[in-house]
Amino acid sequence: MAPSKPLEEVPRISDANYDSEDLASVKKTLAGDSRAFEALVKRHQSLVYNVLYRMVQDSEVARDLTQDAFIKAFRNLKQFDQKQYKTVKPWLMKIATNNALDYLRQSKSTVSLDQLLNDEPYLEPSSNKDASVDAEHTIFVEKLNQALMLLPLRYRQAFVLRYQFEFSYDEISTTMHENENTVRTLLFRAKDRLRKLIFAKSGRTDNVNGL
Repeated sequence: MAPSKPLEEVPRISDANYDSEDLASVKKTLAGDSRAFEALVKRHQSLVYNVLYRMVQDSEVARDLTQDAFIKAFRNLKQFDQKQYKTVKPWLMKIATNNALDYLRQSKSTVSLDQLLNDEPYLEPSSNKDASVDAEHTIFVEKLNQALMLLPLRYRQAFVLRYQFEFSYDEISTTMHENENTVRTLLFRAKDRLRKLIFAKSGRTDNVNGL
């Protein structure tokens, strides 16, 4: 069972100023300024780590994959095509999430929702009618994160990027090398499966209406 370690704070990096700084960092790095790439890492490392953590649910693995993603980005910086990617973030996230997908495919770890709930019984729906709304929400979020591990990898990738990190459809499309219609289909199917998984255990429609 993956440790339930709090995620590090994710800075908002969608601002156009960050995009300009990223592109400038790429140019400076390619010109031989290693500090420029260090600045790029600092701007994105929290986001990359958090996305990978959501995908693999293991903090140490997420850290290793994050480090490897930036190493690959540095080594392949000459291949960054601004016409194709427009900004650095989708290109970087493609490298990072592909790392996660490769890891998950190689690990071939399978788990059922029953096993998850048996291992962590606090994820079971609360029977205390006096439980606070915050407590109910916490239970739902934890259960959602665990149910994500049961989704096909591409569904999980799209869901995490869109609903947990607010990537635009265009950014997800670029990151996943899929057209936007395919992305929307992946998201629809991901939400449908999550609803069924959570409802199957809780038997309560109010737990899944937020999806």
